[in-house]
Amino acid sequence: MKLVIWDLDETFWQGTLEEGGITAIPGNVSLVKELAGRGIVSSICSKNDHERSKAKLTELEIWDYFVFPAISFSPKGKTVKDIIETAALRPGNVLFIDDNNLNLEEVKFFNPGIMAAHPSDVLHLLSAHPNAAGNPDQELKRLQQYRLLQRKAEQRAASSLSNEEFLRASGIRISLDYDVEANFERVVELINRSNQLNYTKQRLETREQIEEFRHMLNGFGYHAGCVRAADNYGDYGLIGFYLLKRRARKSRLIHFVFSCRTMHMGIEQYVYEMLECPDLNIAQPVSYGLDTHSNIDWIALEGAAEGDSTGGQAEPRLLLLGGCDLLQLASYCSRNRIEFVNKAERKMMVRYDDPSFVLGDREAIRRCRAIRKIPCWTHEDAVQFDAALASSDVLLISLWPGMNGQYLQAADGVRVRVSNIAKDKIEKQRPDWFRRNFRVLEVSDEEKKDLIVQSLESISDRAPKKAKIFALSCCTLWVDEEIKL
Repeated sequence: MKLVIWDLDETFWQGTLEEGGITAIPGNVSLVKELAGRGIVSSICSKNDHERSKAKLTELEIWDYFVFPAISFSPKGKTVKDIIETAALRPGNVLFIDDNNLNLEEVKFFNPGIMAAHPSDVLHLLSAHPNAAGNPDQELKRLQQYRLLQRKAEQRAASSLSNEEFLRASGIRISLDYDVEANFERVVELINRSNQLNYTKQRLETREQIEEFRHMLNGFGYHAGCVRAADNYGDYGLIGFYLLKRRARKSRLIHFVFSCRTMHMGIEQYVYEMLECPDLNIAQPVSYGLDTHSNIDWIALEGAAEGDSTGGQAEPRLLLLGGCDLLQLASYCSRNRIEFVNKAERKMMVRYDDPSFVLGDREAIRRCRAIRKIPCWTHEDAVQFDAALASSDVLLISLWPGMNGQYLQAADGVRVRVSNIAKDKIEKQRPDWFRRNFRVLEVSDEEKKDLIVQSLESISDRAPKKAKIFALSCCTLWVDEEIKL
């Protein structure tokens, strides 16, 4: 249970407000507060005068505990349906309490699956009922989140903007937090409680399942991230989680889940596309597909989330960026590290020793479809690198191979570096496609050197001030009085 919708007259209080005589029921006032402390919020659906009802509830010091109050003389079936939709919940997560049997039947008709009961049948049981156990929330964060949704809904109703125009005006921002361990309880709660935007529904209900989940988080080839969201109306906190199994041909999502609090914002589709649309076996039902919007241009991706650091750990956090020479060092390095090191894909090399990986515009990279079709680092790699760069203590950088290879420019301007072998192989396999989507740039040695210097300067500017940065150079030898790489 996530929401309780109360009638007022002869339900929340004794008597009828319109007839001038009502008596508060202290147990109901206490129950609303108690439920809020468990993360279960309350709303109102009452045929009454709004201002008089608000004044009385304010007098009882309980008005601020209600969200989406619908106090009017409208039919209750449709009104309750509107409350549930605004709260982005399912009827099965909602309890409606009313003393009028006709209202109960009407609400059940318009909201199949809703729990609906007479106050005399449910109020004395509600506090101890397993469905009302909730989760401890003494800071009333859940209530604050729903009040945020209420403010947003009120602004949306008063606006003449289309849905997408309103989303663009909302200033939606997301950030990725890779410190899953620090958010472990919230992640498990999200996986187990979310339904409408839980695309995998792989619950963690036993000790063995949780242990296996932890093993995957720390395992080779797995990548996990928490998604945080905010907009002009407030901070939604941690609202999403994904666990990705990297594979040679195409990665696969093991967990992909989002809170219903951010429903209708397009965040789940944005993140899915940011991850390069990995394989996903969707466990139906879900409220929204991942191809609902043709172009999501109203979400901004920010850098590392607060708390995405390794402060207090015994070992400094190490970041490795560059070519295959770093693979020889990796096994001697701290276990507390993150690697962006060249790897094989489709029998060709994905090169992280690429100045474009450091300098490229992240939004342009996200939009570029052509680079997804060749062995190349991804937008998600770049975002993860930005987050790791901002929180690492030691950086080991090897970009000197950028003096070699071919620089390609996609039709939309995004640049990448590939080896000569990779370029020739791609061009041979798909010549027409390659000519339509890429052109080979003529980049002088001096320009290549400048790109590497710019990359090192960018890394230095964005790394923590106390971070130690080691830039590896190449081995050189003299041949015919010239330095050769």
